[in-house]
Amino acid sequence: MPRKLPPVITGTLYLSAAGIVTRFLGFFYRVWLGNLIGAEDLGLYQLVFPVFAVCMAVCGGPFQTAVSKFTAEYQEHDPVKAKCTLQVSLMMSVALSLLCAAFVLLFHRQIASYFLLNHRCSPLLPCIALALPLSAVHNCITGWYYGQKKTAVPAWANLTEQGIRILFVWLLVKSELEFTVIQVVQALLAGELTSALFTVCWCRLDYRKMKFRFPAVSRKMRKISFHEISSMTWPLTANRLIMNLLQSVESVMIPSRLILYGIPERTALSMYGTLTGMSLSFILFPTALTGSFSLMLLPDIAKASAEHRDTYVRKASRLSLSTAFFIGCVFTSVFFLFGEAIGNLFYPGTLAGIYIRSLSWLCPFLYLNSILTSILHGMGMTALTFRTQLAGLVLRLGVTVFLIPLLGMNCYFTALLASQILMCGLNLFFLYRRDSRET
Repeated sequence: MPRKLPPVITGTLYLSAAGIVTRFLGFFYRVWLGNLIGAEDLGLYQLVFPVFAVCMAVCGGPFQTAVSKFTAEYQEHDPVKAKCTLQVSLMMSVALSLLCAAFVLLFHRQIASYFLLNHRCSPLLPCIALALPLSAVHNCITGWYYGQKKTAVPAWANLTEQGIRILFVWLLVKSELEFTVIQVVQALLAGELTSALFTVCWCRLDYRKMKFRFPAVSRKMRKISFHEISSMTWPLTANRLIMNLLQSVESVMIPSRLILYGIPERTALSMYGTLTGMSLSFILFPTALTGSFSLMLLPDIAKASAEHRDTYVRKASRLSLSTAFFIGCVFTSVFFLFGEAIGNLFYPGTLAGIYIRSLSWLCPFLYLNSILTSILHGMGMTALTFRTQLAGLVLRLGVTVFLIPLLGMNCYFTALLASQILMCGLNLFFLYRRDSRET
């Protein structure tokens, strides 16, 4: 009989295949959007995502991590408690997402003017608010599947979400109605709705197969799960909230700092849209592979570390880091040599090609950091990775606030590279120090 591949490999293959297809769809989607609405409106579209990220730091990501962890721990010896974790996380996450959505709906004008520094974002924020509860449901259920090392459902959910976005825009264009950036945000909402419905329906089918009903969970078990989830999510929420707030400040400050440099507002938004909506999409494309591997590597390293299999941890770390560095060097060469041609092919008449070539040096350090972070998380060193990310972000934020008004966009590219090198160096130092203590 053929040897069965371990879950870390099969899971990575599932997520990588879906991630690559999703990113391919995302490429063509962004090229299409660039032609439909232009770089300026694309920049406006990207500008509202900090609000979404900050809200999801409160009601999304931490709960996905908690569900994944506790499901992995309880699935084998106490499956009812594992399902109770999902139930309680859903209730907590959705409740918080509704509060966040209500806040954004009530104060969308003030958020646009005083946080995003652009009143034109105001009409886009209500759709972002409505997407929050849907994304919360999607995150919790996918966390449950990740905990079981069943990656097919999350992979298909992400692929379906991207496909619906594209289909929604295509139908609007075919109807020959007026197409603006508001319709792009509505497409995002349609994708989130479809993804949430997909995961809920699949989860209900699995529950029927296992003949489990939520009422079977006792109040005492729910209370225990509530305390466990709270104890894990609140520190994660605090860390992610700080990081997302600082990242949001960095994002919204780039266009305003470019204006201080002397660039007109419309051009500054176009440059921001070209950077975030066009060029970085190419640079981040290989993370469909490295990111999927990082996601599946974390529980594998965590298990090996808990069992004190230090030799396995060391070999797995070296192999994954050398692979990530090799992939990064390959893509640095590709983007440096052909970046301008790629940009001119997909986004003619924009600065995308120049930006891709300037950002090409990020690749080795960017991909290394994703693997390093997963290894350190698996070893329980989350506090150290938070400090590392904070150090890199503070460096970029300082450059954004103080140097962009003096030197323009080029200094931001240098800051991106310097922050990735700094984070990579700190992560390697923490890993080496831990390895030295063990030996």
